[in-house]
Amino acid sequence: PSEEKVVVAYHESGHAVTGWFLSFANPLVKVSIVPRGVSALGYAQYLPKEQSIYQVEQMIDDICMSLGGRVAESIIFGKISTGALSDLERVTQIAYSMISIYGMSEKIGNISFYNLNNSESSFSKPYSEDTSKTIDSEVRDLISLCYNRTEKLLFSRIKELRIIAKELLKKEVIFKSDLERLIGKRPIIKKL
Repeated sequence: PSEEKVVVAYHESGHAVTGWFLSFANPLVKVSIVPRGVSALGYAQYLPKEQSIYQVEQMIDDICMSLGGRVAESIIFGKISTGALSDLERVTQIAYSMISIYGMSEKIGNISFYNLNNSESSFSKPYSEDTSKTIDSEVRDLISLCYNRTEKLLFSRIKELRIIAKELLKKEVIFKSDLERLIGKRPIIKKL
């Protein structure tokens, strides 16, 4: 396989393994290294729960799962690629939402800046420069915490990471049943 295909296989394996071992991640349905269009060289597909509200633990696991590909590349190859663009967009969106919309930051408090930026009469932010810096800092800290958590998880599951990547290189598409066969059933999931 090409070097690019190997990178994609480990990237997608990183998503799959991270999600497999996180309690609040959505269940994995399918992982593929078959390119979809120009930008998506592979993908991991999850079964989202039917729900309207999310708790902090679910959002943090979602960020970790999204970072799994980037972290896997870093661990296996000692370098990163542009393959994580859509993942990083998702991570950034979730983290900013947690901090500035859903009041999930102790430093910012129970305040939501949702839709306040969209007021037609105003060209300024509805908060001070200090608050803006605090939001940015909180987002960076949250993403860093999630990255470190994902890195720790994948280092402890490097054997599983390699097994899934090799299977992806062989079959190109794998399903939940393949993961169960290769690395065991998903651990008992905690209830919120």
